[in-house]
Amino acid sequence: MPAKPTDLLGKNYFQTREKLGDAITSLSELGRESGVSPARVALLQNLMANLEDPFLFVVVGEVNAGKSTLLNALFGEDFCNADVIPTTDRIGFFKYGAESHEFDFSDDIVEIFRPNEFLKSFNIVDTPGTNSIESGHQQITEQFLPMADLVLFVFSVTNPWGASTWDFLDRIHHQWKKKIVFILQQCDLRTEEEVAAILEHLQKTAHHRFGQHFPTFAVSAKKAFLAKTSGLENEDLSRKSQIEGLERYISGVVESSEPRLVKLIHAWRAACYVLGEIKEKLGAASEIIRADDELLSELEPACRTQQERTLKKCEPLFEAFDQSFRAAGLQAEPLLDSEFRVISALLPRRKSAEEIEGLIFATTMKAVRRSIGAGATAVKEDVTHLWERVSEEMQEHFNLELSVGEDGSPDWTQAHRRIEEKVESATAEALRDLKLREELGGLFSRRCRLIWGAIFSAVITALGGVILMMLEMHPWNAVAFGIASVFLALGAISGARSVKKTRAFYTAILDKHREVIAQKQRRAFAEGTAAFYHDFVGLFEPLRRVCREHREKFEPQLKIINKTEATLAELERILAPVEKALSSRKQ
Repeated sequence: MPAKPTDLLGKNYFQTREKLGDAITSLSELGRESGVSPARVALLQNLMANLEDPFLFVVVGEVNAGKSTLLNALFGEDFCNADVIPTTDRIGFFKYGAESHEFDFSDDIVEIFRPNEFLKSFNIVDTPGTNSIESGHQQITEQFLPMADLVLFVFSVTNPWGASTWDFLDRIHHQWKKKIVFILQQCDLRTEEEVAAILEHLQKTAHHRFGQHFPTFAVSAKKAFLAKTSGLENEDLSRKSQIEGLERYISGVVESSEPRLVKLIHAWRAACYVLGEIKEKLGAASEIIRADDELLSELEPACRTQQERTLKKCEPLFEAFDQSFRAAGLQAEPLLDSEFRVISALLPRRKSAEEIEGLIFATTMKAVRRSIGAGATAVKEDVTHLWERVSEEMQEHFNLELSVGEDGSPDWTQAHRRIEEKVESATAEALRDLKLREELGGLFSRRCRLIWGAIFSAVITALGGVILMMLEMHPWNAVAFGIASVFLALGAISGARSVKKTRAFYTAILDKHREVIAQKQRRAFAEGTAAFYHDFVGLFEPLRRVCREHREKFEPQLKIINKTEATLAELERILAPVEKALSSRKQ
């Protein structure tokens, strides 16, 4: 894609103007929204409108000197062809228009509107050939020269000595000659040596006739135009056209135009003033948003910190829970011991294991219910203290007194009860996971079957010994009685071992679940405490909502201010040295 003309001609100036224009557009909108004086906003917009005035280039030269080709080459677009101007004896004034059309401004001037983007920044006056300029044309042409930013005198390399061009130069006022640049066109029609000789002669002639040198360039506009519009890699063609030197010179003219630079500086100064006024008007909003962010953003971290302190402070509570569970286990041991008696072993009760589990459950839950209230109250006290502190800060920063209950303080009853219920529920769930009823009941049943098996075997064997004794079958009757004694001994030993096994199992299962129960109790208490603090934070949601609405209203404006301030600071680095140089030049 070919580069835009403003990317080549006066790039720095147009970039600076565009940045300033964006800043002024933003400031105009902010000014209206924030209540800045409409006259101030209008002045700012007028200054920007003045900056939008296009640069005016006047092109002079004999017929067929290549003026149109040169203009097309400079701007990279075929806008100035031979059929544009209806007659060769009229002045063509090229301007931007959304649609192509011509307007007869007068008998001598036709305004030509074209939808070429560069015409927003550059207006072109294409004059008739100097060899056809009449006295009226000269007067009209000289009306454009004082307004021109640059006057391009085009000489054809085939005939650079046309008297009409030099005569026309003679008639130009001396002060306007400072805007003139000589362009030797169609240099591709001559050798490099011939072009160099013609250039030297042009400069000598100009100095001899006018006592001054004019910037002089030799170009092949045809090659330059092809290089820019053919869409091919044409660096060699562009180099041979030698148009880059002329483009650099034109860029320098655009970027060093004192009137334009003064306008830029005035508009920039006015933008800085309006920015300061807007910042002052929105300063209160900015401070409120800052205070909102500072206070409300610290609320949740403060809650987390206080929550951690609360949990540490309640650490003895969990130790008490653990002691309660161990005490419940000890209280249930007499019930366990009663199952180890002989009568219990021979006639076990079905509900013994259930009673042991029920006793541990009831004793532990009673102790938890007795202690958890104090823990929930400790949380409530910490939250209440935090509420009092934050309320005081709200009063100080926002001049806002928070009131959420009949007495002006929150009602924490539900949050308090929620902690109790969570811990009680978690404890009950963990105790049910002990499953002592099934495990102990199974052990008791196996012990009973083992003892009864030994007794039954001993009785049967003893009866066999009695029968053998009645049959006088000696010594087999003694053997039978001995075996019966062995069965009784095995039963006694197995019963004793089952007691140890049951006690070991009971102790192990309680020890195993101590940590599980403690973890569930801690988790439940922490969740309840977190929910308590979450309720506390939720009390500030109406204030957060107000702050969000305030931020949504003003924060976009503050962001635009920050962005605009950065842009104006960047422009200061560019324009301040220029302003200083212009001031020194005047002195």
